Amino acid sequence: MALASTQRAADRTPPGGATRDTSALAFYVVPGHVTSAAPVAREVGDGARLGFGAVLVSERLNVKHSAVLGGYAAALAGDMEVVTALTFPHTRHPMDLAAYGATLGQLATGGFTLGLGRGPNHQWDAWGMPRPSMAVLEDCAGVLRTLWRGGTVSDHDGPLGRFPGRLSLGVELARPPRLALGALGPRTQELAGRAFDDLILHSHWTDEAVTRSVALARGAAERAGRDPDALRVWAMLVTACDQPEEQILARVVRRMTTYLQWPGYGELIVAANGWDPAVLRRLREHPLLADRMADTASFSTEELRRLAEVYPEHWLRDGAAIGDAAHCAERAARQLDAGANRVILHGNAPADLDGVLSAFRNPVTAGG
Repeated sequence: MALASTQRAADRTPPGGATRDTSALAFYVVPGHVTSAAPVAREVGDGARLGFGAVLVSERLNVKHSAVLGGYAAALAGDMEVVTALTFPHTRHPMDLAAYGATLGQLATGGFTLGLGRGPNHQWDAWGMPRPSMAVLEDCAGVLRTLWRGGTVSDHDGPLGRFPGRLSLGVELARPPRLALGALGPRTQELAGRAFDDLILHSHWTDEAVTRSVALARGAAERAGRDPDALRVWAMLVTACDQPEEQILARVVRRMTTYLQWPGYGELIVAANGWDPAVLRRLREHPLLADRMADTASFSTEELRRLAEVYPEHWLRDGAAIGDAAHCAERAARQLDAGANRVILHGNAPADLDGVLSAFRNPVTAGG
C-alpha cells in the first residue's frame, strides 16, 4: 500500500450533507505507550475547545493510572463526557472500584462512564494474577450497580470473589456512572448487551464488522428483556490524517501489529473482519518480530515499512482511517452509519484532528 498517498472524500458524495454534530466523536488522552502524563492538561483542553463529545482515559500501570487521569480530565473537560476505557474488575476491591466510579460520577460535568475489560491474558500470566472471566465481569457489574444505587451487598460469594459482611457506599448517587464493556469476541459483545450500558469495540474494526457487532450486542440485549436501542456502541477508529508516511507507519502499522501479535487478540480481530488468517501467520513469523513486541520495542521507519508490506491494502484501508481530513471524517461518518453511536478517533492528540472535525462538521459534496 502506498501509505503516503491519500484517498479524498470529495471523490464521492457523502451520506446526507447536512452539518454533523461533533459530540459523536471522542479521543483518548496520551494514547499508547508513553513515558509522561504531562500532555493530559493540554490535550483535554484542546478536545473541549474543538467540540469533542467525550474524552477517554486508558490504564497502564506506569504513568497512566486511570483514576488519576480521569479525575484530572474531569476538572478540565467542561461538558465532555469522561470515559475510563478500560480498567479491570479484579485489580481493585469492589468498594474501591465503586468509590472510583461514584467520585468521578459527581466530578464529571458531562457525565462519567466506567469501562471494564478482560485485558490481555499474557499480562495477567506475567504478573501472577488470575485471568478475569466473563462471569467475573458480569458479577462485577451487578455489585457496582447495587452500590451506586445506594444498596448494600451482604456476604457476597460469587465469581468476583468472597466478600463477607456488608459493602455499602452510604450514599445514593443522583447520577450513577454508566457501565461500559470493552469487547473483542462475540460472546463478550453479547455480555455487553445483556448486562452493560455501553459496548466499546476494539480498534481496527471494519464498517461491516461494526454492523455485525452492533446487531449481536443489541440482539443479546433484547433477549435479556432490555431496550436494545439504549445500548451505546463506541467504534474505535485509528486515524492518521494528513500525516507523512512515517507517522502513518507509527500510528497505524505499529498499533495494528501490536494487537495482532498478542495471542488471542489477533485471531479475534481477523475473525471479526473476515480477514485471511494466513496473513496473521505470516506477520507473526516475520523475522523483525522475533523476540520483539511492537507495543514496547522501537522500530525504525524502514522496519515498519517492511512490516506494512505484509498487510493487504484493504486491511489498512478498511481497518483504519488514512488519508486527508475529509476522507478521515467520512470514515468516521461511515462507522456511525454502520450502527455505532460514538466514534473514537484513536492515536492522535486532539490538536492533530482539527481538520478532521472541521470536515466532519461540514462534509464536502462531490464536485463541491
